[in-house]
Amino acid sequence: MNRWVKIFISGLFALFCVSGVFAKSLSIQIIQNNPGQDKVWATSYLFEQNITDYFFDAGDIVSSSPVWISDSDEKNLGALKASLRENLEGGMDVLVRVELIYDTNDSSNPEAFLLENIKKVQWKAYAVSTGVKIFEGSAVPEKPTEKTNNEMGLSQFAGLVAYEINTQMRYN
Repeated sequence: MNRWVKIFISGLFALFCVSGVFAKSLSIQIIQNNPGQDKVWATSYLFEQNITDYFFDAGDIVSSSPVWISDSDEKNLGALKASLRENLEGGMDVLVRVELIYDTNDSSNPEAFLLENIKKVQWKAYAVSTGVKIFEGSAVPEKPTEKTNNEMGLSQFAGLVAYEINTQMRYN
């Protein structure tokens, strides 16, 4: 084989190996905060899918934990500890818990893909190896219009949340 071809192939192989070193591995867990509900809503799954896709498309190694329905701080803390333990065993670097806070009191259809059903989204990221919180943030959706109060509006908002999480993760 030509010497330059060997050097080229070796260089490509080294570049491929080094590029994997910079990828973060993270786990996403959606927390559904919707008092009085005992089932996971499709909107929560939609958020999970959009955020997971965002990080996967950015080249990160991503997994997701089951959606957790928030009902008490004590149980939430137990679920956090269990998620950290599972992700440590799975070799993940970061656990990002994204809490969807619903407000469906004035909703025309509480279980539908409507942006109006989301009051606020807040997130906390933890270093899996230590359990220490490394950053947190929140976002409130803009007042929905007829064009944005639908599945597409929810997906766009989830993309914005993923972008904000990614920005914080890159600088922490």
